[in-house]
Amino acid sequence: MMNKSKEIPLRLENIFKDKKINSIINEYVDYLDSKSLSKNTIRNYLYDLIEYFTYCKKNNLSPTKSVRQRDLRPLLSHIISAGIKQSSVIRKISSIKSFCAFLERFNYSKENHSSLLSMPKKGKKLPKIFSENEINTLIKTVEKHPKRNLRDEALIEMIYSTGMRVGEVSKIKMGDINFDKSEVRVLGKGNKERIVILSNESKQKIRNYLLNNKRSIMVNSNPLFQNKDGGSLSPRSIQRIIKKYLLVSGLDSKLSTHSLRHSFATHLLDGGADIKVIQQLLGHSSPETTKIYTQVSTKSMKEIYNKAHPRSFSKLKN
Repeated sequence: MMNKSKEIPLRLENIFKDKKINSIINEYVDYLDSKSLSKNTIRNYLYDLIEYFTYCKKNNLSPTKSVRQRDLRPLLSHIISAGIKQSSVIRKISSIKSFCAFLERFNYSKENHSSLLSMPKKGKKLPKIFSENEINTLIKTVEKHPKRNLRDEALIEMIYSTGMRVGEVSKIKMGDINFDKSEVRVLGKGNKERIVILSNESKQKIRNYLLNNKRSIMVNSNPLFQNKDGGSLSPRSIQRIIKKYLLVSGLDSKLSTHSLRHSFATHLLDGGADIKVIQQLLGHSSPETTKIYTQVSTKSMKEIYNKAHPRSFSKLKN
């Protein structure tokens, strides 16, 4: 067991200078130690409690007794809006929740006020998107490659033009494409079918690929994008193909295969498409997923700013 007198921060003990409260802190350290947590983890938990104890002191609250929800709201707002990393916010709140859970477990607190501390959801990190110029650069890189590959041209154009997932593209069969209606039938997550739109550019590149593919037999059950043995390109193979061209193109190294799908959604949003339509095209079961996925781009924000704000760039010129 660790030497508590050395591990408990003096700043924490000196906030209240109360023997009973400090005794509870000592018991809390024993409790954390019994859970086989590392010294660094325990130290971080205790340092995070300094903010909680200081807040209680300023507001005449006891940190070891029941605290009402309305009393905790300002503390949570302060932690969340302090401008620190989200991981730090989550750690701080987690430390307070741990202490509150300890108080309830050992009957120091009659109420479980740890349940009042809601953890903020960790934001989903979105992939970098292509600008329209970068999309064109990538396509031109494929077209001008010494070993020009019509399959790869059609593949990249199709992912960007339809917004399909790599796994979905891998499963596309000849019979899934309706050139007359400019549609592709897609089997998405959970084996849910949906229809996506095939652009004229994409149709032309797919036709060129099929006409020049000697191995391609127009049978509905055959895979559209084939490997050298005539089988379906695997999702990993598709990712490798696109990564190869991204490296040759000299574009931002943060761009990826998934960036094509994200760019599809963002560019539709920039063009004024309804979010419900984008949701259906992407195959999202929840509109919330689409709202996160299709964050408003800088281009859109600048356009709105220029139209609406009195200090906009366009109005300053007049």
